[in-house]
Amino acid sequence: MEQFKKAFGELFSLHEDSASMAEIIERIRAGGVLKGTNMCILVLAIFIASIGLNMNSTAVIIGAMLISPLMGNITALGYGMAAYDTQYVKESFLKLSFQVFLSILTSAIYFSLTPITTASSELIARTAPTIWDVLIAIFGGTAGIIGLTREERGNVIPGVAIATALMPPLCTAGYGIATHQPTFFWGALYLFFINSVFICLSAFAVLKVLRVPAKEYVSESNFRHQRIFLTILGVLVILPSLRMAHISIRENLENVRAKNFVETLFNTQARQAVSYKLKPQENVLEVVSIGQTLNDSDIADLQKKLADSYLEGYSLQVVQNQFHEGLDEAGVNKILQNTLNSERYVGIREAESAELKKYKSLSATYYPAYQKLSEQKKLLDKLNERLPAAFPKVARAEGGEILTLEKRFMIILYIKEPVTAEEAGRLKKFLEAEIEMPVTLNIQRDSPAAQDLISGNGIAW
Repeated sequence: MEQFKKAFGELFSLHEDSASMAEIIERIRAGGVLKGTNMCILVLAIFIASIGLNMNSTAVIIGAMLISPLMGNITALGYGMAAYDTQYVKESFLKLSFQVFLSILTSAIYFSLTPITTASSELIARTAPTIWDVLIAIFGGTAGIIGLTREERGNVIPGVAIATALMPPLCTAGYGIATHQPTFFWGALYLFFINSVFICLSAFAVLKVLRVPAKEYVSESNFRHQRIFLTILGVLVILPSLRMAHISIRENLENVRAKNFVETLFNTQARQAVSYKLKPQENVLEVVSIGQTLNDSDIADLQKKLADSYLEGYSLQVVQNQFHEGLDEAGVNKILQNTLNSERYVGIREAESAELKKYKSLSATYYPAYQKLSEQKKLLDKLNERLPAAFPKVARAEGGEILTLEKRFMIILYIKEPVTAEEAGRLKKFLEAEIEMPVTLNIQRDSPAAQDLISGNGIAW
């Protein structure tokens, strides 16, 4: 057992290739400098991150994270705590606070001036940190300080800079200020706080393992008080993230169950669900269905299946057209135009008209179907322009998106003369590249009777 412990300790030893303590301290102090190059790079990183978030560009955001010098003072805080250097802890904290303030202020100014104010997915992703962000900060911070204390630092620090994103949350907080959205500000600031605290604590723990020398004598009671304080701080930081993780897991599970419910029970030959929406605050699953209408008995049966097998406690709300033959683009457009342009409601203030709100809600409900049909028509028009040039044997293309568990597009190609299996394969690859989703391909001869065919007859196998 003793030999096993020794072998295990040697396997994960942090002392083997460690740099000298003097060199480690010098590196940490250099990273915490708040002037010259570090300040120039900080300002540039703020703008790069803000632009990346604004344009929803992951590559640009990663670039900003790589050059950001924010981690320097966070690591310096961990060193000051490990060395019991109170004055250095105060200095590092003030420097970090100034960097945080400058980052938020600069990004707020940028987002106040940019004409693009819509929240991108990259901005939204940094507003609800969970326990997984805590784990990333712990593991990333530990890897970062280990890399910093090696003789050869390698590529650990850039990887840690990407994993433990520090600059994007601060820029997101600036966006929250510029657009007057407290949710963005506090959510992003909490994410930055999580990363900072656990990178600092990880640096503290690793430097303790490496036995960084204390600046002055510290009694056992001070050691104990420090451990208690850091433990309480860690727990207080983690608690909100646990709550958010619980909410996130519950929402993901509910979304999966709602999707399965809609795919299993709504998508048939007679009808299709064009969209659905979970409303957790109201415990409602709203489904927009086109095609053959459901009567009260059908809806009651679906409600029972929803409660028994999919989403207990949720009620089903079905919005459907009143035409058994289904609702095409023209039908949706007619509903929208008749509703929005009705003279009966022109001039009535929205806040005072419950009827107007109802009709606007109806229009918004039908809009996803209209939008989907419009987008598919544009895509098919584009394909019909490009296909004949790339494949002269193709006469035209028809089709649309199929609602399955995965996004898939059904394409029927009408051809002037038979194509080989190899040509069919190239056609499928071309279509998938253009549509950017899997394609189910059906190839037909272009003839007056082509509309009556139900299987492919155009491939010369």
